[in-house]
Amino acid sequence: MTSIGKNARKALSPAVNGKFPKSRPDILSLPITAWLNNTSAGVLVMDEKYRCRWVNEVFLRNLALPFPIGMSFRDIISYFKPLVTEPEAFEAILKKLRKEKKPRFGWEVAFNGGSIREVTYQPVFAGNEFTGSIWHMVDITRRYNVQEEIKRNEEKFRVILNNLNAAMCETDTKGNITCVYESFCRLSGYAEEELLGRNITEVFVPEENRKYAHALRKHRMEDNVPLVYDMEIMLKDGTRRWVLASSANVFDRNGKIIGGAGIHMDITGQKRLQQDLEEARRLAEEARHAQKDFLASMSHEIRTPLNAIIGMAHLLEETQLDQQQREYVNILKHSSGILLGIVSDILDISRIEAGELQVNQREFNLRELIQSLRQTFELKLGRRPVKITAELDANLNTWLIGDDRLLNQILLNLLGNAEKFTKEGEIAIRATQESWLDNKVWISFRICDTGIGIKKDKLELIFHNYKQAEGDIRENYGGSGLGLAIVKQLVELLGGTVAVDDCPGFTTCFTLQLPFMDSRKPLSATGSKPSRKLKQRTFDEARVLVVEDNPMNLRYMMSLLEKYRIDYQLATNGPDANWFLNARQYDLILMDIRIPGMNGLELAQKIRADENQPNAATPIIATTAVAMESTAATVRAAGITDILIKPYTPDQLLQIFNKYLNEEETELIMEEVQNISGFEFHEELDVKYLTALYENNISYAADLFEIFIKTIKDELEKLRVMVEEEDWEKVKFQVHKLKPNFAMVGLTWITSKMQRLENDLRTGDPGQWEGASALFDEIKEDVSKFYPIVDDEYKKMREFVDAGNH
Repeated sequence: MTSIGKNARKALSPAVNGKFPKSRPDILSLPITAWLNNTSAGVLVMDEKYRCRWVNEVFLRNLALPFPIGMSFRDIISYFKPLVTEPEAFEAILKKLRKEKKPRFGWEVAFNGGSIREVTYQPVFAGNEFTGSIWHMVDITRRYNVQEEIKRNEEKFRVILNNLNAAMCETDTKGNITCVYESFCRLSGYAEEELLGRNITEVFVPEENRKYAHALRKHRMEDNVPLVYDMEIMLKDGTRRWVLASSANVFDRNGKIIGGAGIHMDITGQKRLQQDLEEARRLAEEARHAQKDFLASMSHEIRTPLNAIIGMAHLLEETQLDQQQREYVNILKHSSGILLGIVSDILDISRIEAGELQVNQREFNLRELIQSLRQTFELKLGRRPVKITAELDANLNTWLIGDDRLLNQILLNLLGNAEKFTKEGEIAIRATQESWLDNKVWISFRICDTGIGIKKDKLELIFHNYKQAEGDIRENYGGSGLGLAIVKQLVELLGGTVAVDDCPGFTTCFTLQLPFMDSRKPLSATGSKPSRKLKQRTFDEARVLVVEDNPMNLRYMMSLLEKYRIDYQLATNGPDANWFLNARQYDLILMDIRIPGMNGLELAQKIRADENQPNAATPIIATTAVAMESTAATVRAAGITDILIKPYTPDQLLQIFNKYLNEEETELIMEEVQNISGFEFHEELDVKYLTALYENNISYAADLFEIFIKTIKDELEKLRVMVEEEDWEKVKFQVHKLKPNFAMVGLTWITSKMQRLENDLRTGDPGQWEGASALFDEIKEDVSKFYPIVDDEYKKMREFVDAGNH
């Protein structure tokens, strides 16, 4: 026995008058002494008064603090309480054990630091007399952690299996259910006790499919293969559902098959969708045939009157016509021909997809085709500040052989797309001979514009049926998203390719590569390009009221009115305009929509409201920088006759005067504007726009440049304060007012940015305001950069005018 054992034995056998009592045996004399000393567990021995009499070395090694022999029961509790995680519960159990003196096994006590120890309490009796107790403590931390991890995993997988949309159950070798999960009960409608022991096939599989289900289970077990199959099942309430089942064998420890486990996923929705798709495919096929019949019928109905129009145009061409009338008839013939082609192409859409559209080769004049398209779109663009240009390679001087009708449709669609998305700037048509071999010529066509552009990440969408680059395109610009898809199909039908390329100076550029046969027949000489002729009406005694508050717009309009010798009156706000309108009658009213003191729409409504007023029937032309279809609808609803989009050219204003002022007519030749003044505008400004705007009147241009230089900084400062104060209503008004001014000095791109700024503010979405502030900062940077150029340009113009140039 160790020294600890000897001391403990003495402590457990206290002497009375120098002698050990003979009435009961010493506890350490019992046969368990050897075991107590050699066990791997910590052992503590107490006497009948629960004083510590002995501990083995294992017990001492597991304690952080020295454990003195002879410690009382209360001292033992005080010793252990700081070491355990639940001291109050620990004390209560110890006291209960002392009181009851009953054995306790498997008591798990958590110690600080994460260790777990299993405590066994064994009271010792000599007969019926309590002689002490033995405490047995084993460190089970590792085993406890493993068991807890197993419990957590079991719970995790049970939660997963119970909450899966896939229902799981287990069966024996005969198909009787041995285990079900909550997910299976949810699917079937049965409770767990209703399913255990029942045959899964007899319960769930409709009678007509049971033979097939039994054969599947037999195949799975005999061939030992997992199965995946779909099957219709019947639930507790009698309804039927489709499931995708995956089943596999389950084995015992010896590798013997003892049953199976199956996962069942409800695919009723997918099955119904599949059936619906099959039905939809059948209906779509029927609809396609009906559509072809309908399109054929409608095409015939539309062609009948259209053919009469075309025929009458040809008859009219044979009559005595002057040059202008002949030009109009040619446009009528071409446009009606285009319409006839479009009607035919409506039918061709379905024929393209069915592979039924035929390519018809014939000789045609490419120059004439492109020139005719350009003239048609010139008329369509009207007074919009958009120039359409056409350039053809000089080598394209022979009759070509190809399908000119399909080519016309391709170019028509691309030009229509450019016209729809281009509010100002230029639309360009370019045709270049790329290669020539054995009478086969490849021609590259480029249709470019300065419109809204296409984001690079959206390019793959634009050639798809009914797809547009942005979700709001249809709302803002209209269209079906079919035009470019037809272009791609027609180009490929002709053996060519179409793509979107980068082109300096333009935002969008479609490039076509198409093959044609060269007839080698030269085109007849066409001579110089005929001049455009407009009827200018004399404006003697015409009186015009101009309602405008922007100094640059006023100066510009006054110059044009004086040029055309028109008597005019000026009003810079709504109340003044109202006073003039009540005082006298005018032949025409030119009015900005947004004027101080009264909204232009309100003023128009007031003019139209009283038939007794002198100007109730006077044409009202709204001058606005908002070039949107919604604006047109709004102003016309207010009684406004027509719209003039700012900034406008002298030609556009002249068209308004010709249209609405008196009837005497004289002929005026309107040639394309060329720079014949000798003054060259700065290359960083929009030279083409300035040349068209001022018609070589450099003195007049200098006047407007001077107004811009004197006013723009103050006006932008006002705008800056409004932006900082977030007074967005005032910001919108100021932006609208300043927007045209930049174009008048050749800063057309800043006008475009101001338009974007106004569009952002118009939504009223606070999320747009942060973007509006950033865009305003960008505009300020542009003005700071180009203001010195405008200032230098103004000085050059003054020097040019002072030198006696015109």
